[in-house]
Amino acid sequence: MEASRRTVIAGGAVLTALLATRAEAQAGGTKSAGMEVIRIFTDADGVSHIQRVPVVGLPKPLPVVGVRANAIAMGVENWHHAPQKLFTINTAGDIVGEVSDGSKVPIGKGDLVYLEDLTGKGHVTHLLTDVANLFILMPPDFDFLEWAGGTPQPV
Repeated sequence: MEASRRTVIAGGAVLTALLATRAEAQAGGTKSAGMEVIRIFTDADGVSHIQRVPVVGLPKPLPVVGVRANAIAMGVENWHHAPQKLFTINTAGDIVGEVSDGSKVPIGKGDLVYLEDLTGKGHVTHLLTDVANLFILMPPDFDFLEWAGGTPQPV
């Protein structure tokens, strides 16, 4: 029963992020309709990078293995790895993500981020304000790019 509840929560969170992204795109007129995910990953040399990946069509259901919610005070979380493959949705506050190739990306309320920098130097999280996040934990064999179906764009 607990796994079903977590799956429903995760599905609702992802749907909320999708609807928020579409509403912003329609209101602003500058973004294309659809969902875009910020992907943080490590290459074969251990260097972490950021990409923006569009989600094409209606993706398959996510094989969620758990859901966590976290409130974190303003500050800096120095170099660290994602504990496992996971999505995070920023529900409150402002963040800047920094990766080892020197790139930075602002992460605001409603942004969906996929973390799979499990090796190498990892990333730094600059919490510009107090932040609340929802973490959607994925299995080790989850293939994000296959799930998304879009062509990654560098940040």
